[in-house]
Amino acid sequence: MKAKTFKILLMMEIRNNRKLIFGWAIGIFSILFMYMILFPSVKEMGQMKLDAMPKEMLQLMGMESMDDFRTFPSYFGTIYNIVLIAISIFSGILCGGLLYKEEKTKSIEFLYSMEVSRAEIYLAKVMTGFLGILLVVGCGTISTMICGFWNGGSTFDAELVLRIIKISSCSAFFFGAVGFFVGGITGRISAGSISAMLVLATYLVGYLGNLLGTKAEWLKAFSPLEVLKPQNAMHPDSDLVIGLMTYMGFMILLVVCGLGSYRKRDLFI
Repeated sequence: MKAKTFKILLMMEIRNNRKLIFGWAIGIFSILFMYMILFPSVKEMGQMKLDAMPKEMLQLMGMESMDDFRTFPSYFGTIYNIVLIAISIFSGILCGGLLYKEEKTKSIEFLYSMEVSRAEIYLAKVMTGFLGILLVVGCGTISTMICGFWNGGSTFDAELVLRIIKISSCSAFFFGAVGFFVGGITGRISAGSISAMLVLATYLVGYLGNLLGTKAEWLKAFSPLEVLKPQNAMHPDSDLVIGLMTYMGFMILLVVCGLGSYRKRDLFI
């Protein structure tokens, strides 16, 4: 396929999904800005409220291993741990929906009129999905950096905040790959909804791993949101490196398997 034709296909995919992508980008920017701008106030009184919360509630929110709210990266890690669930759900919805949108609207014939193969269509959709995730994460990063330079004070560590975002956000790309895999094999079924449910399911698995203690600690390995959570990114070790490499490897495998399924299954024209 000529580069010009692929560029047209890619731009068409981005244009068709711009409302969903830009809507989420603005939403994540606003949510993080709203919370991070409150850091000076939270720094003064947040720890007392944190100490008063039940341990189970702290575990559910991913806060059980946070030192306190007195540093900007620690506070951001707590907030981003929750926001990342929403970003991962967005990733699954976006990427899963990309593969059946034309079938749903009965416009798949238009793509074939461009004389492109299924592999080329799939590649354009993968690039659209991952660019969309990158834009949403990028908007969240910009929002956080603005607040950090504005009111983070001496506790603001831009390098540490960026490390948290880079490592933890890999979960969102993983669930995007899950969306492509499910979308590649399910046809008319809403792959986005299935992927979103998997986000919540794996999060609960990680929560149970924390709640049940050492006897169920092995459950944490099945939750990318737990393995790559901001608290682990703040204090990286060999387990984090292994977990990151494992899930990124699965991400590539899911995308490739999604391509194989998409090329073989019957499309509803």
